[in-house]
Amino acid sequence: MSREALGDFLRAIERHRPLRREASACRNEAELMALAHSLGFSITEQDLSQDHQDTSMGHWFATSRIRRSFHSPSP
Repeated sequence: MSREALGDFLRAIERHRPLRREASACRNEAELMALAHSLGFSITEQDLSQDHQDTSMGHWFATSRIRRSFHSPSP
């Protein structure tokens, strides 16, 4: 559930300029989590760590040559 909360928090940051400014002023993950918690988003350090890993893996997969082998042929 908290991974879902992280997604909700990130969407809120994207959509609301004042919140985006507050988030960009955070100096570390602890401050970012405190901001999220103050707004009612229940996220954990593990969520932030896992999101970073998922982003890194997604970027690697998108730029990897093996990616093409996983696409279905066009009908």
